[in-house]
Amino acid sequence: MKYSRLLTVLCLLSLTVAMAAGCSVFKNPWEGTWWGVQDAGMNWSGDNIQYLESFTFTKDGDQITVKHQVQRGRQESTGSLTGTGKADGGTLTITPANGGKPVSFTYDRLKSTIETSLTNADKSPVILKQLTDDNKSEMEKTREHIISVSQKPENAVNTTISSSKTAVRSKSY
Repeated sequence: MKYSRLLTVLCLLSLTVAMAAGCSVFKNPWEGTWWGVQDAGMNWSGDNIQYLESFTFTKDGDQITVKHQVQRGRQESTGSLTGTGKADGGTLTITPANGGKPVSFTYDRLKSTIETSLTNADKSPVILKQLTDDNKSEMEKTREHIISVSQKPENAVNTTISSSKTAVRSKSY
């Protein structure tokens, strides 16, 4: 009697674990907010320049609305990959609203990350992770770091140099 009760409990427990694992495998990655850091390389003053890339995916019937935001220095702006997407399993093809060429993102189920068409300075793809309560502070610290690097005096854009180069180039020889 005790043995059959124990066996029943074990079967129910294993069924629960299997259902939980199945739900995580079939989770739709093309919903919610995902973020990652694009490494743009070193600037002339030796600072590592980074951009915070965030994507919000909203399912709308068969289509997915894609909102792309980019933090470049102190400025956050709408990214060039804002548009609509069509999901095909673990791949999302995005058609940018600005008429740009369609791009594909790929979901990695083992790592729970999204590989984008954006590239880092070393030509590796920018990887996104889903925004959660656990990593929201990490994203905000990254944003603060990007802003602080842009506010350094040595990273200010000097327009007098660029305007003098323009004057030299326009001279005919």
